[in-house]
Order: sequence, then C-alpha cells, then structure tokens
Amino acid sequence: MYPSEDDPDYGIFVRNIEKALEKNGATITEKAVISGRPKSSTDKLYKYKKFYTDIFSAYRKGDFDLVYLHFISHSSPGLLMTKTMFGKKKKIVINVHGSDILVHNKGVLKTCNEKLLKQTDLLIVPSDFLKGIIGEVFPDFPENDIYISPSGGIDSDIFYLQKKIKSEKTFHIGFVSRIETEKGWRTFLQALKLLASNNFKFKASITGTGSEVRDLKRTIIEYNLKEQVNYFGVLSQKELSIFYNKLDLFIFPTEAEESLGLVGLEAMACGTPVIGSKIAGLETFIKDKENGLFFTSGDEKELAEKIRYYFNLSNNEKSVMQQQALRTAHAYDEKQVAKKLFQKLKQLLNKS
Repeated sequence: MYPSEDDPDYGIFVRNIEKALEKNGATITEKAVISGRPKSSTDKLYKYKKFYTDIFSAYRKGDFDLVYLHFISHSSPGLLMTKTMFGKKKKIVINVHGSDILVHNKGVLKTCNEKLLKQTDLLIVPSDFLKGIIGEVFPDFPENDIYISPSGGIDSDIFYLQKKIKSEKTFHIGFVSRIETEKGWRTFLQALKLLASNNFKFKASITGTGSEVRDLKRTIIEYNLKEQVNYFGVLSQKELSIFYNKLDLFIFPTEAEESLGLVGLEAMACGTPVIGSKIAGLETFIKDKENGLFFTSGDEKELAEKIRYYFNLSNNEKSVMQQQALRTAHAYDEKQVAKKLFQKLKQLLNKS
C-alpha cells in the first residue's frame, strides 16, 4: 500500500515510515509498491503483477543491506518466490500492521507467511496488542525478535495544536476513517440521531472514503441529519490537521481489532480528546476520563451518553483532558519513533 495522486491517504503510514527512515540516514535503493487503490479486478491483477515483478527486479540487483517489507500477507508470496530463485542471504525485516495478520492470514497466505517468518530477522508491530496476537498466531516466532514501533508515529510538523479555528459556538464532533461497516460509521450516525432527537445541539464532520460512501450519504438523509452532518471525502494530511483542530471531540467507533489507531493519536496531537471503542489497539493509548472516554463497540446509546458526558464537563475539566491528549500524542512523535526504529535496524545489521 502506497499513496498515489488519486489516493493520497492510501498506505500513508508506509510512506511516512520511509521518509522518516531517510531523514535518519537510511537510503532506499529500490522500492516495490502498490500505488493507489485498485479500481477494478483487472487493475488489481495488473498492480499485483507489477508489484511482484518489482520485488523480483529489486532483489536481483542486491544493492541493499536489508529488505523492509510491509503487510506480510500481501508481500510474502512475491518475496518467497524471489528468494527461492536467487537465494541471497539478506536481512529481512517485516512490518505487520494488523489486517495482514488478523484478516488475511489464511490458507495459502498463512503458509507463505509462516515460511517467510522462519527467514525473518526482525518483526515490527505497532502495539502491545498486536505483539500479543503474534504470540498466539505464530507461537514459534521468537519474542525477542519482535519490536514495537507505532506505524511511523505522528508527524508533529503537520499534526499539532493550532489556535482553535472555531467559527461558531456549536459543539463540533468529528469522524475520520475508511467508510466501511467495521469502522463503525453506522454506530456514529445512530448516536447522532439519538442526540438530535433529544434536542442536543451539535455539528458533525466526516472525512474518508470507502465502499460504503453512498450508504453513508443515504443514511445521513434517512436520519434527518443533513443539517448537522457534513461529509468531506478524502483530505490531505495538512487538511486533516485543520479538520482535527476544528473539533471539540473526536469519535473512533471502530468495530475492528485495530492494531493501533493512528487517527485517534493524530486527533490528540491537535489537542482533541477521543471517545473510542474499548477494543484492541485503542486500549493502548486511550485512558478513560484522562485523555478521552471509552464506550462499548457498537453501542450507539452508550456512545451518545459519552458525548453528552464530555459536553457537560466544566471548561477546566475539558482543558485538563485536552492537555492529557497532547501529552499522550507526544510519546508517539514521529521523530522519536523513527530515531529508535533506525537505531534498531542498525543494531540488527551489526549482529554477526
């Protein structure tokens, strides 16, 4: 996964890790990526064919010290076939992100993943949660060879607290995600519908793309939320920073087992507390009633209650929560994350 002009958000964390490593002194000699979302089955086939061909070409040249691979389930078949042909011994680093282990690790892909892991020198995961999953799914992989690095971290040059750009006094709630069922957009809109039916005044903004955008727009109209809810499609990272800064509260209603949840941390970096599902990777950075609030995934009534709870806090209590959100995000700053990751890679290369 890698961003393209049409899909600037697609695999953005992969490019961010690449750039951050380069800033610390790494040189990317060759690159094999799937640039932008496939537009059709034919396009997908073409992109994967090119992806595997590029892996083959880059590995054959051999002008590198290590292979840094993202999304094991999508990449392992191509790299395994290439290694079988050339057999060169190069250090292999694999960065798993979540869905490649939680969703796509089945059948032939699982077999490929297990074979490649036996040749892997370092496995990078974004959170303690996913490290635990690795222990369950691949119990033979050495725990000492697993390193936690949070998906490139947060770019503090982009995501930071700006002067609150609030043009009105209406309580402003936001949602940033792929528009897919498992991301909880329906739960979000159901909670907003409950709030509106009880005369709770709010403004809501949604950004992201996915296969269910039409359903999202239709549901907004069906729930009579057209006056309160705005959908913005895809935003660039700089636009996202402005988006987060305009919010009073960020909602992260995912029903999926997120490996971490960078959008929640980006919101916190802009001083915006997060209400998130009490699930998976979100539990690694949301601290209930400190930097945000938890609710039970899929429970729109509880989500609506938690939104009201935050709204009714005193200004001082809200300010404390905002400051805690900023402190949390600081620990995930890209510069710190990238420096530690680069040092870990250097240590790996220095091993005999």
